[in-house]
Amino acid sequence: MPNNAFLQSRTLSDTHEFNLAYNASDNARAISGMQLAGEILAYLNSTITTSGAKKLGIQFGAYASFLSFFGLAKLTQASEQFYGVPDYASSMVFELFTTADTSSGFPGAEEMMVRFMYHNGTSANSSEPTMFPLFGQSEAAVPWSAFAANLSTFAVHDTQQWCHVCGNTTGTCAQYATANGANGGSNRSSSASSGNGLSPAVNGVIGAMVTLGVILGLEALIVLVGGFRLVSKKTLAGATAGGVETKA
Repeated sequence: MPNNAFLQSRTLSDTHEFNLAYNASDNARAISGMQLAGEILAYLNSTITTSGAKKLGIQFGAYASFLSFFGLAKLTQASEQFYGVPDYASSMVFELFTTADTSSGFPGAEEMMVRFMYHNGTSANSSEPTMFPLFGQSEAAVPWSAFAANLSTFAVHDTQQWCHVCGNTTGTCAQYATANGANGGSNRSSSASSGNGLSPAVNGVIGAMVTLGVILGLEALIVLVGGFRLVSKKTLAGATAGGVETKA
């Protein structure tokens, strides 16, 4: 494959996958990134609340979660590479640190900072993770309070939130259907109904019956006006067998 054709194919693939994983007007599309954000926030918070007892957390996942998080955290404003599908063994790193004096004990949350690093592909001595600013900011390191506040705007922490974002009211989500309706889920239900107050499923059945009635009516009209008549296969076969063959 020529280099220019390969580049075009890769670019189109990147665009397709990114748009599947993130859309600014459709939050449900980025649900994997939202769930990842909730897990990141929970773990880093536990590091603070346990005074550093939890020092390292590791997760493995698919590139779709990466792309979703890239869009949600506005990393695409920091570099165009975040529009592309990550290579195998790529890594995101969230480092919780402080510049305060720790000789007297573990620092408080107000003294903590967070920075984000990313490496596209397998890390090596010649290529290490690079720091990038989050949330469209200019500084790579942000105070913990600002990091938590920004991440909380889209983080999903539990099943109920997941059901609400996805608009799911069946299965496991059935128990949260009423609660979700009270805080915005009802908007999804009302938008799923048509102007006549019937659900899409009922309207679909009515539409199918009406269409079937129209088709049968047209067939009847063609038979009557065109002079056609219905004949069974047995009658037609008998007439053919008893017919007379003529030659010119």
